Amino acid sequence: MKRISCSILVAFGLLAAGAAQAGQTLKIGHVLPKGSQFSEAIRVMNEELKKSTNGAYQIEEFPASALGSGKAMLDGVKLGTIDMVMSSSGGALAQFNTKVGVLDLMLLFRDTAHADKVLDGPIGQDLLESFKAQDTVGLAWGENGFRQLTNSVRPVKKPEDLKGMKIRLSESEIYKAAFSTLGAETFPLPFAQLYPALQSGKADGQENPVTTIVGSKLQEVQKYITISNHTYAPAVILINKDLFDGLPADVQKAFIAAAKAGGKASRAFVRKRDEDGMAVLKTSGIQITAGSEFDRAAFEVALKPFYEEYAKQFTMEKIQAIKNVK
Repeated sequence: MKRISCSILVAFGLLAAGAAQAGQTLKIGHVLPKGSQFSEAIRVMNEELKKSTNGAYQIEEFPASALGSGKAMLDGVKLGTIDMVMSSSGGALAQFNTKVGVLDLMLLFRDTAHADKVLDGPIGQDLLESFKAQDTVGLAWGENGFRQLTNSVRPVKKPEDLKGMKIRLSESEIYKAAFSTLGAETFPLPFAQLYPALQSGKADGQENPVTTIVGSKLQEVQKYITISNHTYAPAVILINKDLFDGLPADVQKAFIAAAKAGGKASRAFVRKRDEDGMAVLKTSGIQITAGSEFDRAAFEVALKPFYEEYAKQFTMEKIQAIKNVK
C-alpha cells in the first residue's frame, strides 16, 4: 500500500509540476479590433504578468466582441463565465456600475493630465472599489480617449451651433441627455452602421476620439470637426471577483501591477494615435475647429440644467470634487 501511495503522490507531484510549467491562461474580451488601444493594454499586461509570475499566469485576448457584446461580456465576468474584460465608459459600463457613470458627464475633465490625476488618485481608486458590488474587481484604469465632434452641417463653436443637428451617439443615457440639453436631435446606432448613415445624411454628425474617427475614415463623410474634448472615455480592466479572491496574495498584486502597466500603455497608445490622427485630418480636407475656438465657458452655461439633473444621482459635491482636482 505504501508503494502505491508513494506512486500516487509522485504522479500527483508530476502533474502539479506540469501544470505550473504550462501555466494558467485567463481569457479577456473587449469590443475593439485587434491592434487597438485595448489590444496594446492587454499585450503589455500579459508580458508583465508572465514576468512577475514566472510564466505561471498569462492572459489570452479575444478582441472585436468575440466573447459577446460589451454588456454581455460585463455580465459574463460578473457571473464567472468570462474571466476578464476591458470595457470603456459610456453606455454599457455605466449601466453595469452606475457609480462610474459620473465619468461620462460632458466637460467634466479639462485635459489628459486632469483625467490621469483623478483616475490615479483616491477618486479613481474608490470607483475601482465600487466594482466589487458587481462581483468583479477593478484592477486598473486605461483609456479610450477624449471624444471630438464631427458633422456635415456647420462648424461647431458655440452651443447654438448644435441646435437641430442629427447626432448619432453610443447607447448612453448621459451622452443623450447632454446633447439633448444643447438642442441636438440624438439617436443611437450601432457603430458598424455609422459610416453609411453619415454618407447618406441619415446622421448629420457623431462624436468619437480622433483615433476612432481616422481609423474608421469618418473624415471621408464629414465636413467639419471640432476639437472639443467634450467627454473623456476611460476604460477599466475587470476580473471576476471569486476568481481574483482565490488567487494567492502575491499573484493578486502581480495582476494589479500588470493591469496598471497595461492601462498606462493604452493611454500612451491613444495619445500617440491622436497626434498621428490629427496629422491625417489636416491633409484630409475636413475643416478643423481648434480647441481654442471651442467656447467651453458657453457650453458649461448651457449645460447647467444637465448638471443639476445629474447632481441628483451623483451629488454636486462629487462632481465638483472631480472638477477641482489639480
